Amino acid sequence: MAHLYKKIKKGREYFYIRETQRVYGKPTTVNQVYLGTAEKVQALLEGHDTKSQQGFSPKEFGSIFVLNEIDKSLDLAGLVDEILPPKKRTKGPSLGELFFFAALNRAIDPTSKRKLAAWYEATDILRIRQVRLESLSSQNFWNHWNRVSDKDLAEIAHRFFQRVHSLVPSQKENLLLEISSYSSTSTAQEDVSPGEQRKAAKAPHQFWLALVTERTTGVPIYYQLITKAIQEKESLEPVFRNLLAKIKDLGIEVKDLTVILGKGTDSPALIDLVDSQKDLHLIAAYTPDFLPELAAVPLKDFTILPCKYNRRLLAEGEEKDQILYYETRTLVWDRPHKVAVTFDPRTFESQYQEFMEKIQKVRQEFVALQRKWQQGEVPEEASRFLEDHLLQLCQYLQLKPELIKVSLKFEGSNPIISLELQEEVVKEVVRSLGKTILVTDHEDWSGEEISEANIDRCIVEEQIRQTGITLQEVILPQYHWTESKLQVNIFVCMVALTYLILLHQRLHQGGLLITLKEALEAIRDLRTAVFWQPQEERLKRMLIPPTDTQLALLHALGFQVEEGKVISAK
Repeated sequence: MAHLYKKIKKGREYFYIRETQRVYGKPTTVNQVYLGTAEKVQALLEGHDTKSQQGFSPKEFGSIFVLNEIDKSLDLAGLVDEILPPKKRTKGPSLGELFFFAALNRAIDPTSKRKLAAWYEATDILRIRQVRLESLSSQNFWNHWNRVSDKDLAEIAHRFFQRVHSLVPSQKENLLLEISSYSSTSTAQEDVSPGEQRKAAKAPHQFWLALVTERTTGVPIYYQLITKAIQEKESLEPVFRNLLAKIKDLGIEVKDLTVILGKGTDSPALIDLVDSQKDLHLIAAYTPDFLPELAAVPLKDFTILPCKYNRRLLAEGEEKDQILYYETRTLVWDRPHKVAVTFDPRTFESQYQEFMEKIQKVRQEFVALQRKWQQGEVPEEASRFLEDHLLQLCQYLQLKPELIKVSLKFEGSNPIISLELQEEVVKEVVRSLGKTILVTDHEDWSGEEISEANIDRCIVEEQIRQTGITLQEVILPQYHWTESKLQVNIFVCMVALTYLILLHQRLHQGGLLITLKEALEAIRDLRTAVFWQPQEERLKRMLIPPTDTQLALLHALGFQVEEGKVISAK
């Protein structure tokens, strides 16, 4: 409920809009907006204030509402609390509710736990679910998440994906297993508790993720986190076998599973295992260096790849950016395989720009070194020093050392450092930009089927997923570096991804053909605000009038807007 509230400061009256609501049964002030003096309030009441027509204190509503609706069929909070019930003296949100609030944020706008309460304060979450925002503190998350053992988390994940499995339509046996590598950002320490600083410094900063999804919808079926410790001790084969066992435990019979290996996740033992079984297939992505003779094939021999992404570009008049591909058969791992080389013009442009920026950094480094030497003594064996310095710099920038030749000469006593680009090496590098090598044993798959399994799931190029939402956008950045917290947070990320994919599926079932990213952007702009209602002579929080796109989204999900509220469609 919103009402006017008056404060007197130094004998003068100042007015606020104060919103109160019962939270856990107690009247609580949940929002306060400064209006100003009595004159401004009078202008508001008489309708002369232009700001009043736009509403006061707008809050994000649409994204919270629709994802909360998706959760109703899964009930994450209830599921977690069944396994780890709240302690008798627990006040505020339960462990299950903290899982839900973390997953909701991760799906919409990932923040660290330190910033979670502030993020929720900018939303209209209290219209949808009760919570004391001060309870959404990082310390409260640490305290609750410390209760979750590996065994508890495994049971939580099993029950959650059982419920997801019940929502997936037919063809559940046609699955994809995607294995990708990730790196935590250096800013992630802000979610490390003071007592875990030392542990966090030793925690892995890189990890792999194995994710099983239903092929046609992309709905997650199960996953496994592969930390650096596992990578060092084991191959991917035990991870693969464990995932198959987990899927079987869910009651899913795997009749056709395609393993997708992203760049940097090569595993000879896993490749041999997949190649040896008829119900298992493989699509592996490699950099152009893997098969340089194919990377050198000229673009005139490429054709346009038939895929949803290209059809979308064509409809938008961006045909020049369509992905091209070249298909052949060749020996890989001593066995014949179908191999496709893809070329993405947009990726080429970004990689070419990055390549030239790296070259410029090398030039700047040696210009600075030359100035330093001209102002002081030149070290002994300067030419050897330059070669070693160039090698280290190229390794750091991930450039081929043979790309640049460095030499030293003197004009009088002044050292002159010269850098010469090796044109043939430059051409070789440029020819490989924007390209990805795909190796598969799917002899019967067309280029479009391979693209559905790869491009739309961000293996070829990470930002072009069918939904418009990449795995990286949900997974990264990670703000937890201790392994136990990382395990819990990755599960939260998987829940968030599941919410998003199920939302996308429902929109399509409702007849709205729109990418998830476009839908999320539109629905996030569906907000509530406080308006003065002259007929009722009171302040009231209502929906800001929705756009046609927002109305279409709600309609596809079975809702409509009536008198400033979202209600079930009749």
